Amino acid sequence: MSLHNFHFIHSIKNSPAVFRRRFKKDKTKNLSHGDPLFKVHYMGMEKIYSLQVEQTREVVNRLVGKGLGKASKDHALVVRPRYLEVKEISSGRQITKTYLHDIAYCTADRGHTNIFLYICKSKGQLQCRVFLCNKAEKAKAITVCLAKSFEAAFSQWHEAYGRQGLPGPASDTNPSSEHQENPHSRTEEGSSLEEESELSHSLESDEEAEARMHREFLQRAASFRAPHRLDTGYPDMEELTGDSSIQELVGGEPEGD
Repeated sequence: MSLHNFHFIHSIKNSPAVFRRRFKKDKTKNLSHGDPLFKVHYMGMEKIYSLQVEQTREVVNRLVGKGLGKASKDHALVVRPRYLEVKEISSGRQITKTYLHDIAYCTADRGHTNIFLYICKSKGQLQCRVFLCNKAEKAKAITVCLAKSFEAAFSQWHEAYGRQGLPGPASDTNPSSEHQENPHSRTEEGSSLEEESELSHSLESDEEAEARMHREFLQRAASFRAPHRLDTGYPDMEELTGDSSIQELVGGEPEGD
């Protein structure tokens, strides 16, 4: 190899673009700590008033209309064994954290196939959180990954309490029946609502979170529907997991796309 070629290859390896890619890979590895991580763009959250699909579609259409043009893939959605968190890749700052037992529904949107969303309960209110993926397969892979993590968390809880017998379900309020506001009102204060929600979670002790998980899982265990499954809008999960292109992504992508 000539000296000229050597310097040329060396300069490419040390170019800013290559350095940035390596830096981002290291960043995502540190953010995931071995858990499934998906690079996404977090588009935001809005309050909703029921689990009806029509409401999620309205939220998606609004957020996509507002932010699709300026969207950039700069967030990490990490699926932990007990919770789901969204972090800013550049700074590592946690944007939101949602315990798995608080998630009522997740899916890859049918209208915008590269959109993943989930509905969670927070302080008696339903919230819809929306994420833009770079391809439809990733949105479906996140759905499968989250559903599997929920099943694992429920199974562990059931095994722990099943030996001593499950007590009767505690009374709990139905979030969709609370806060009877105008269903057509929009959350212009979405960021302040989210900050309030995240503040309440940050102030919550591990014991309080464990107690909430126990109450929620007790309630689901008493349900006639499959309690260990998270509603994904797909009647048969094999429809997703059978696709090899989706299955390859289910483990997350800590080293990039």
